[in-house]
Amino acid sequence: MPTDMTLAIDNNELIVIYSQESSIGRQVIGYTKSSESKVNLINISEAGLTGTQWSEVADMLGASIDELVSKDHPDVDDFAKDATLSDDDWIHFIQNNSNAIQKPILIKGKKAMQVETPSDVLQFIDVDSAGLGKHPVGDEPEIAPNTDDEQQV
Repeated sequence: MPTDMTLAIDNNELIVIYSQESSIGRQVIGYTKSSESKVNLINISEAGLTGTQWSEVADMLGASIDELVSKDHPDVDDFAKDATLSDDDWIHFIQNNSNAIQKPILIKGKKAMQVETPSDVLQFIDVDSAGLGKHPVGDEPEIAPNTDDEQQV
């Protein structure tokens, strides 16, 4: 990839930047299947991002490059825990250590989020929990039996 290439962002496309080496990254893939948007998976274990793209991602998240690194995760090199590096050096570190990104990054249009737990994906893509219908506050829920032999507790 050219070093000046930026991410192509679209309101109808969910970009998932993850490392296959991250358990959260692998779990997030399952959650993205509930999205009605086209999903663009970027596995940085196989094909990383350019320095410009990492800078763009950090800007979208309102974070510095080093804040993308999971410094306290046991799979991340001990070097990262106390390192003080320039943004360029952090980008090179990430590009050479894909497991440094333990928390996947979601981008849709101008929204971006670094995932703390896999279920965060549902909030980001606006999926209703467990397919449950929403009721306005104050409306009583439907509690009548729907079948003749159904018992209510």
